[in-house]
Amino acid sequence: MTPPSLRALLSHILDYAGLFPPARLPLEEAIANYARYRNEPEAWILARFILPTRLMARLTPEQLQDGPRFVFSALGRGGDDRESFLAGIAEDAEAMAQFRARHPGRVAITLFEVRWPSRLLAQGDVAALAQLVAETRQVLGENLSLFWEIPHHPAWDAWMPLAVEALARDGHAGFKLRCGGVEPQMFPSIEQVARTLLACRDAGVPLKCTAGLHHPLRHFNEGMQTMMHGFINIFGGGVLAHVHGLDQTTLASILAEEAPTAFTWDEDGFAWRGLYTPIDAIHRVRAQRLISFGSCSFDEPRADLRALGWL
Repeated sequence: MTPPSLRALLSHILDYAGLFPPARLPLEEAIANYARYRNEPEAWILARFILPTRLMARLTPEQLQDGPRFVFSALGRGGDDRESFLAGIAEDAEAMAQFRARHPGRVAITLFEVRWPSRLLAQGDVAALAQLVAETRQVLGENLSLFWEIPHHPAWDAWMPLAVEALARDGHAGFKLRCGGVEPQMFPSIEQVARTLLACRDAGVPLKCTAGLHHPLRHFNEGMQTMMHGFINIFGGGVLAHVHGLDQTTLASILAEEAPTAFTWDEDGFAWRGLYTPIDAIHRVRAQRLISFGSCSFDEPRADLRALGWL
């Protein structure tokens, strides 16, 4: 039986991204997988299907028939500068409106993900970044949760605090942290992840993650020849950081943890090496601050959790 505290941490945490590397599945196969996963015993882990707005017109009513309505996170077009970005947002809004109209009662878009324009980040103007968030929200409407990703760039470390400050000024939008990619250099360091988690915590900014989180615990990946982050490390560590006000050094130790026995789970809460948090705090932090992570695999995370004896 899955411990209630682990269930609280992982409830509706995985946004299925089967369209993206390394899986790169065709749309028809990916949406069929998502439909099937929703009826399997571990469906409580599953959250949204990540769908680029460019592909929304390709889904048919037949693919969205069975069970409750399908829940999506829309991936926006983005743009390198303010003008191209806002033009893309207008196209995204139209694509989502048509998608809802074609599938009445069968689809819900609850989250929108997009990359910041790199040229705007390079200007270092927090007020301009916050204004872009406000304009985007005005176009897309108030019912979508917006999550903003910094492009992979040598200036990422300098851009991250600016982006978090701009999102904090908005008061509703969240930060999207990329935790991996198709090349080793796309994996952020433990220190970068820790700094981002703490910056978002201190600014009251919600956070979601994407890429590289197929496995629960940090480990060395032979295929990539690099260390990969674990979703238990990041989300468990993130919860503990919120509850206990952890500093960067302690949080980095949790993010670096490779031993399954360091994490313990029971009916009332969980602990890392004796640092404990109750289950109500897990529910609260997950609902308000640590939202989800995108993964192109649903099978690998649950297989690993079973192998650990946690499912």
